[in-house]
Amino acid sequence: MAHCPYCLSKISEREFVCPACGAEKGYVYFNRKSRGLAFMLMVGFLLPLAILLAVPLYLQGTGTLFWMSASIALGIGAFTVYRLIVGPIWYR
Repeated sequence: MAHCPYCLSKISEREFVCPACGAEKGYVYFNRKSRGLAFMLMVGFLLPLAILLAVPLYLQGTGTLFWMSASIALGIGAFTVYRLIVGPIWYR
C-alpha cells in the first residue's frame, strides 16, 4: 500500500487517482489534467520529429531559424526522456 502525498490516505500502487482528494498520477500536467504515457510519447517524440522534418523543407536551408527549431525539438525530446526515466508523479 502506498500513501497519497497530499492527503496521506492509503491507496493501491496501481491507482492513478486518489479517491480521497482527487490528486492524479501522471507523466505531465497539461490542460488541468495529468496525462499518461501515450500522451507523453506522442508529444515528446512525434512533435520534435515533425518540427525537424517540416522546418528544413519550409526554410530550404540551415539558417538561424533551423537551428532554433532544432534546439527546441532537442529540448522537448530531452524533457521527454527525463520524464520517462523519473516515471509518473502526483499532481493536484
